[in-house]
Amino acid sequence: MPQQGYSTRFKGIAVICTVAAAAFAQGQPAATRSQIAGTVSAVDAAANHLTLKSDKDGVVEVNTTARTLVLRIPPGETDPKKGSKVALSTLAPGDRAVIVGPAPIGNTWNAGAILVMTRGDIASIQQKEEEDWRRRGTTGNVTAIDAAARSITIKSGSHTYTVATDAKTTWNRYSLESARFADAKPSTFDAVKAGDQLRVLGNKSEDGASIQAEKIVFGSFRQIAATISSIDLAKGEMTVKDLATKKPLVIKVDSDSTMRRLPEQMARMLARRYAPGGRQPEAPANAPAMAGRGGRGPGGGDVGQMLDRLPAMALAELKPGDAVMVSTTQGSDPGHATAIMLLAGVEPLLTASPTATRDIMSGWDLGGGGGGDTGQ
Repeated sequence: MPQQGYSTRFKGIAVICTVAAAAFAQGQPAATRSQIAGTVSAVDAAANHLTLKSDKDGVVEVNTTARTLVLRIPPGETDPKKGSKVALSTLAPGDRAVIVGPAPIGNTWNAGAILVMTRGDIASIQQKEEEDWRRRGTTGNVTAIDAAARSITIKSGSHTYTVATDAKTTWNRYSLESARFADAKPSTFDAVKAGDQLRVLGNKSEDGASIQAEKIVFGSFRQIAATISSIDLAKGEMTVKDLATKKPLVIKVDSDSTMRRLPEQMARMLARRYAPGGRQPEAPANAPAMAGRGGRGPGGGDVGQMLDRLPAMALAELKPGDAVMVSTTQGSDPGHATAIMLLAGVEPLLTASPTATRDIMSGWDLGGGGGGDTGQ
């Protein structure tokens, strides 16, 4: 899933530092107190020194003394009194830290205190966020917006949901070039447009028709059916022919791209499902279980989860002439895009339904959160 941004994950530790700055910089004029947050890149405990890749100001050098207080803050805590004192030598690259002290001299900080969250704690938080998005997250295409009610209608697979928002709902919009949450920017209800792909974290109503949104991340993506014209493995690119526009498109495949191939039996099962008037057939015995998150289709099956459980596919497994469904970034260049999700083995689907690409790709989870929080 799109990865979460550290800035949102560490709001709590920033709050801690606001309180802690006064305690750790007593006697200093308020104007000289400062703090900086970032990721530890190197530690030299013998020299009482660490290097921090800050969130805003690039790489900074941090000096400590015997009086510098180093506190490990437990995940989710905002009270510095619940932090535990640790030695500078316990810090490691990948840990998150906030440096509190007097105003820096150039890019050098003299730390009065260091508040740290370990890389392991970060992983624990991320895992819980991802589990929450898998359990309570829904992905779909925006079909209608009610400005007066501040609600949004999305279509996820074969289901339609009304997404209710309030003042507590947080909003982020994906960039044109990326589906990574770390690249998303804070946004608002007013920025949502019909056709956007939207991920929402929240509880569904008892009848399953509405979702009370806690977190929303949305953006404009292309969902296309295409045939592959050529593949350049060295560049990690493929040139395809968009079946709707008949125009060529160069699609970049990178480490964030999700690629799967439908087994023939599963492709035919889904073709019957998505054909006009189709109904959910009996799933084959060897089909991955279809239950859990996101939009649930006829018979309770979750196609997005089924696709996620298929084995990953490499670009080298594709060949010219293959038909694919692809969800890509919108991109600033109409002739180029980056693959977010690609599904091969889709010939039966394309034959059965002209809307299969939209219905399947819009409901396949971009990841979260949320990520991939994909929420924040």
